[in-house]
Amino acid sequence: MNVTNGSKVDTADVIVVGAGLGGLCTAVAARERGLSVTVLEKSELVGGAAAYSGGQVWVGANHVQRRLGLDDSPQRVEEYVRALAASHPELLDEDIMRRWIDISPIAAEYYEKIGAVQWDAIVGFPDYYTEKPGACLSGRYLTATYDASDLGEWAGKLRLAPTFPVGMTYPELFEHGRYSTAFGAAGGPQASSARLTFGPGVVGPFLRAAIDRGVDIRLRQPVISLVVDEPGSVSGVRLADGSELRGAVVLATSGFDWDPELAERYFGVDDDNRGSVAPRSVSGDGIRMATAAGADIVEFPSNRIPIVPGRPAPGEPGFTTVREYALPHAFVVDRTGRRFANDAVYWEIADAVIRRGHSPCWLIWDAQHHRRYGQGHPSELVTEAATLAELGERLGIDGVELTATAERFSEHALRGEDPEFGRGSIVSRRMFDGDPTHEPNANLGDVAAPPFYGMRLRLVSTGIGLTGVRVDSDARVLDTDGAPIAGLFAVGGCAAFTSSGTGYNSGFSLSRAMAFGYVAANVIGAHHARATATR
Repeated sequence: MNVTNGSKVDTADVIVVGAGLGGLCTAVAARERGLSVTVLEKSELVGGAAAYSGGQVWVGANHVQRRLGLDDSPQRVEEYVRALAASHPELLDEDIMRRWIDISPIAAEYYEKIGAVQWDAIVGFPDYYTEKPGACLSGRYLTATYDASDLGEWAGKLRLAPTFPVGMTYPELFEHGRYSTAFGAAGGPQASSARLTFGPGVVGPFLRAAIDRGVDIRLRQPVISLVVDEPGSVSGVRLADGSELRGAVVLATSGFDWDPELAERYFGVDDDNRGSVAPRSVSGDGIRMATAAGADIVEFPSNRIPIVPGRPAPGEPGFTTVREYALPHAFVVDRTGRRFANDAVYWEIADAVIRRGHSPCWLIWDAQHHRRYGQGHPSELVTEAATLAELGERLGIDGVELTATAERFSEHALRGEDPEFGRGSIVSRRMFDGDPTHEPNANLGDVAAPPFYGMRLRLVSTGIGLTGVRVDSDARVLDTDGAPIAGLFAVGGCAAFTSSGTGYNSGFSLSRAMAFGYVAANVIGAHHARATATR
């Protein structure tokens, strides 16, 4: 360690900022190339937004599909991504898209071959938009199950997803329905933190792989700025204690959920209607540091950001998702008492609220829903009434129109139809958020049995903001002139999602983090090898 201008200065070949999936993938691949790696995490826990997720890593034409005899191809993958991004083609970077599509299956197989993870495919779970060209009905989602005891003392330092029943596998989830653990109903398998699934199940083995390879993981180590010795070049990071760490820097931080200024600017939802289910540590650090070093920003339309219905909740992070919106015997209305979207689909609700102004909005359900799925919300957030007209009055919405909405909805729901908005028509939402035991449709049931219940919804973000710093296909951060900033890479949610444009499917974020973590490690490794050879 050296001392410069009174500050301690240490070195590492690779400095990773953020200990989520992208950061750990970068660290493992870099160590495999013989590089020294230090991971700096500002919170006291490992995993970031990835550990709070469903642990879906979307990889088209992957090796697990081949192992299972499932058909896919890079051409179909590209066709699907293009179809999703069609609304704003200018936000889709051709080179980055192709690099992601090509590298993600290579990276997934690589990490399995070196023993960093054992992938499972979520068999039978389709892409979000099965009607789009190139969509696949099975095998593109990879996930993992991991024994927490294998982490030893680090088990207590891994975040556990508060909105997913950790310990339940995807086959169990689809068999019993997510409501069987999420909302207090009996009869389903019990969640357990001993068997890690969902986000923790994916992050856990990569954490073990990093530890086994000697990665220096430092918790409670916030980075306050990048070290910029000259314009267009980053040589390290500056820590909160005033010390510096010099080396190539990989920003593996997530989005900007808990930064008030950035959230207000990019989410398009006012404070009173917004929340987040991402860890509080997700606060835009990577974006702020990169822009201070000259990085360019790519801004995405707020209505394309993956935001889900939620509500306030005690503890970390302060909000939770509300999944009952997609179950039978429920629907969502605005102040007029009318439905305004396919309210079994989170992205349809968010788009209508942000782009068409249907805010605030409320979840409405009846006694059938209450008896079947339990009551998973604090009583102070829920309003109960004997009639829908009375419920509307108590909630501050049009009770007469609410009654008429329920009558129209119920008439068709009993037949498993929703001609107005198509509720129950999307396969992935029937499987993931519906009730698989309910006939004739997992998302549809009449709302007709008193008493009736209502709860105001918030829109909660997930650590995925789409807007972020501009990068190239080597994960290098670019400045406002389009030139790479030497020594600076970004692989996490702080990097703009130009690989998939305005299209989003669950698993894109974790796939991209894994793939470009692999890319960044190899680009840095190749540069290090060339520099060493010329000495």
